[in-house]
Amino acid sequence: MTAEASEQGEARTEKTKTGDEKASGHDGPKRTNWLKWLASVLVVVIALLVFPVWWQLSKANQPAATSCKLPGKPLQAKGSPPPLPKGVKPAKLILVSGQTTTLEFYRALTAKTLTIQYAINGNIRDVGANRYPDLQVADPLGFSRSDQTPIPGTQVKVAAWYQNGRVLLKVCVNRSHSTLAPPGLYQGTVSIVDPRVDPVNVPVSITLSYPSWQWIMELLALAALLGAWYIWVLQDKKVKGKTPFEQFRDFCGSMVGLLSIGAGVVAAFSVYNATYLNSATWGSTSGQVFALFGAMFSAFLAGAATVHVGAKAGKYRTIQKTKGKGPPPADPNARPQNMNR
Repeated sequence: MTAEASEQGEARTEKTKTGDEKASGHDGPKRTNWLKWLASVLVVVIALLVFPVWWQLSKANQPAATSCKLPGKPLQAKGSPPPLPKGVKPAKLILVSGQTTTLEFYRALTAKTLTIQYAINGNIRDVGANRYPDLQVADPLGFSRSDQTPIPGTQVKVAAWYQNGRVLLKVCVNRSHSTLAPPGLYQGTVSIVDPRVDPVNVPVSITLSYPSWQWIMELLALAALLGAWYIWVLQDKKVKGKTPFEQFRDFCGSMVGLLSIGAGVVAAFSVYNATYLNSATWGSTSGQVFALFGAMFSAFLAGAATVHVGAKAGKYRTIQKTKGKGPPPADPNARPQNMNR
């Protein structure tokens, strides 16, 4: 009976060792190998993003320079319209409600035109076909930001003309030049100063955002790389015989590492989308770059922390269940060794 109990105890020990080996991952080299390979690829991809090799490709994808065109402009007779006869009052222009006076570019590198319509109270003389439908316009102060940075006058074109019972005011801005205006909110006033109508002044806003999304995406990649390194340092367990890079690679290749990085990238990308992609004027100050990087880094850590908290909670529950089971029950037929003496 003692021999049988001893054999049963040895069998339990072998099972325990086998379970421990499985838990430690010694029986799953294939699974860990592909995880490490995937982590290595991930590190290489992030490195390529941080040190861009696609800059020449991004430059090649920029559209060719265009020019401001105002389609639909009617033909104009030579010379200037005759002056108004005595006693004839100029017509009044009334802004049609529900229109926007803001020209939004976001990241576009092209020419865009803002159209503002006016209703007419009275009659505008000499606006028939092949007469003088064009109205004199001016933007004497141009368009500038709050820090007085202007949009070059050569990139702005304004015009107004009579068409189908209304006056159309056109503001065209060309953003496809080799020298681009810095991002930001530009404001100015466009005036219709034709003697046949009462003077009209309309405030116009132009919004430009930083156009190269690739460079901002690199900030996200850098935030993800530094965030992953920061998480690895906090839970770092030194392994003999491995360099820090190998240990960091192993962490990135582990299931917890991959899930942490994935959750962190999703959180950081949501900040990238809300702060940069959906902003009409992002990039007007250098402080926005540091603020965006800090926000993406913080979002990455917050997203990765959810995975770590869940993993630790799972380990704690496993440990508690293991403690609750206690040692294996003894064989009732087995006798203590001192009984054999």
